[in-house]
Amino acid sequence: MDFNVEKFSYRLTVLLDDNNMTQTQLAKEIGTSNVTICRYLTGARIPRLDVITKIASVFSVSLDYILGISDDKNVQVSNEDSDLNIAILIKKLYSLEDTSHLSKNQIDLIKKLLLANKDFILSA
Repeated sequence: MDFNVEKFSYRLTVLLDDNNMTQTQLAKEIGTSNVTICRYLTGARIPRLDVITKIASVFSVSLDYILGISDDKNVQVSNEDSDLNIAILIKKLYSLEDTSHLSKNQIDLIKKLLLANKDFILSA
């Protein structure tokens, strides 16, 4: 699955409009600048995974939705099949290796953190 900058930018624009939020307000919420948000909206800059997570959290949408992987906005909260959920997350990370702005070492670190903290992550 390739990261689709256009889809991310479009969905971010729609989320801002739907929530009557300005770029400046979002920037303040996630701890960045208005210029950076503008670059995300124009596709001139791809946000890091931690920033995407913050944006998804602000709008209460799933990472899959904001990344363009799914059309389902709902955040799925389930402790059932936690090992399967972690495996799916890691598979998605592997698919980012060749197309992501993240280095292989950063992706490997995220995988290790997911595995080490899976119980905490899935209980949140």
